[in-house]
Amino acid sequence: MARPVNVNALLPIEAEFQRERASGLRRSGDKLEDALALLSQAEKELRALGGPARVARYPAYRALWKEAERLRWNLTVQREACGLRNHRDLDFVYPLPPLLKE
Repeated sequence: MARPVNVNALLPIEAEFQRERASGLRRSGDKLEDALALLSQAEKELRALGGPARVARYPAYRALWKEAERLRWNLTVQREACGLRNHRDLDFVYPLPPLLKE
């Protein structure tokens, strides 16, 4: 016969899980914020350049954009794993600018 489970004994464990989920989301958001700040700076520099200097700098800008896109995807997946299905607020809080043309 199975022993009855004391639900109150599990509450501290569930609270710890929730804290870890929140902490993980915060870390992912912080990484994405940092990447978006670097991308914004690179975009400003790229817009100020022209000709061969712009062509030379474009691959670094594109790499930053791809990294920001990857981090945004990671945050979306992590949110899904936590049960958060509505991601419209990500567009508002962490907007990924369109990729500039070469």
